[in-house]
Amino acid sequence: MIASLLALALTQTPDPLPLGEVLRSADELFPSLSATRAEIDAAQGEQLSAEGGFDPNWRTRFWTSPVSGYPQTRLDSVIDVPTPLWGTSFFAGYRYGAGKIPDYYRERETLSGGELRAGAVVPVLRNGPIDRRRATLARAELGVQLAGLSLEQQRLELARLASFRYWDWVAAGQRRELARALLQLAKDRDDQLSARAQAGEVPEFDRQDNQRALAQREALLVQAQRGVEQAAFELSLFLRDETGQPLQPTDARLPRSFPEPDRSLREGASLDEALVRRPDVQRLLAQKKQQEVELAFQKNQLLPALDVGVTYTQDLGTTPRPELEPLGKPELEVSAVLDVPLLFRAPRGRIQSARAGITRLDAQLQLARDRVAVDVRDALSALGAAEERITFTRREVTVSVDLERGERTRFELGDSTLLFVNLREQAAAEARAREIDALADFHKAAAALRAALAMR
Repeated sequence: MIASLLALALTQTPDPLPLGEVLRSADELFPSLSATRAEIDAAQGEQLSAEGGFDPNWRTRFWTSPVSGYPQTRLDSVIDVPTPLWGTSFFAGYRYGAGKIPDYYRERETLSGGELRAGAVVPVLRNGPIDRRRATLARAELGVQLAGLSLEQQRLELARLASFRYWDWVAAGQRRELARALLQLAKDRDDQLSARAQAGEVPEFDRQDNQRALAQREALLVQAQRGVEQAAFELSLFLRDETGQPLQPTDARLPRSFPEPDRSLREGASLDEALVRRPDVQRLLAQKKQQEVELAFQKNQLLPALDVGVTYTQDLGTTPRPELEPLGKPELEVSAVLDVPLLFRAPRGRIQSARAGITRLDAQLQLARDRVAVDVRDALSALGAAEERITFTRREVTVSVDLERGERTRFELGDSTLLFVNLREQAAAEARAREIDALADFHKAAAALRAALAMR
């Protein structure tokens, strides 16, 4: 029983290779996509690093001078918490100072329990609407988007190329079957002519002419077989095994025929939707947004820095001396710092650079949009031309096959010559070859249209 099942499994013909399997294999295992996915990981790492700009920071300093004219011990510990809320940063800390502290450094001294403090610093003008931390984070987030769009662009191009190679392979298989059929006709006729020549019904010359055609068609079959092998080699770059190695498809998986053309694809073609979906256009838009973020930051740097701070302090414990009793009362301090550069050459230069980058990207965007329009129109034109060619070549095939059969019948009745039969067979084969080419071109044009429309 087991042996019979094994024999049955070995004799089963594998299913024809569908295009979807090739596309899935290329999308999951193609080496260049793995490299681009690594770029996404790197961009996400840059985003995480930018988010780290808002991480809390803890600083602690300790001083002691046991051997000194003013022996003292001091401790200062503070936690800073920057936030994206208008650039506001909060802080909280603890300070302790005791010992023999000079009168001119009385601010270092605390009560016995030390001093607690907390507060906030708010930038009013410069670094208020935007600062370097928020600009870096915004650019990093756009960088992740850029990496994702780069991956999507490669996936679209890969799907287009894989589809082209797949249909080339299917077409090569169809041409080989056509060459085999032509060769079989010559072989069958050779057997008939051999018997008829021996019986004296036809001259030996006709058989020699058929053997010439037989040799010619054998050479054509060899050429067609080479075309199948070459197409299979090219297709193996996109069809890979579980380890990622190229997997050459076998002849047993060749589809028997082309699927019928899907003429509804043209109906969903929208240039506006293509402009929204196309990753190459969206990448340029994301790059422009990065430049706009930088421009907004550098414009903000032209403003004076006016930072307003609020600090609340409270000493704990007892006082070692009566004159320190005021330290036990809570204290609220409001401060303001004004910083005004005089020339602003650094931000002005960066503004000029950012504006130039935006101008460059605007020009690239215009070209990219024009490219999308051309791609869509060209693919639609190719699709329409292929549809018409399929209609005409099928009509030609029908007429050519009828003429071939009629000429063969006339030859068998003695009303024609082998030369005309060969010409009719060759004309019919060429018509079938043109039909194969038209079908392959249609499906390749459909793949190009999907890529132009950013549809996978």
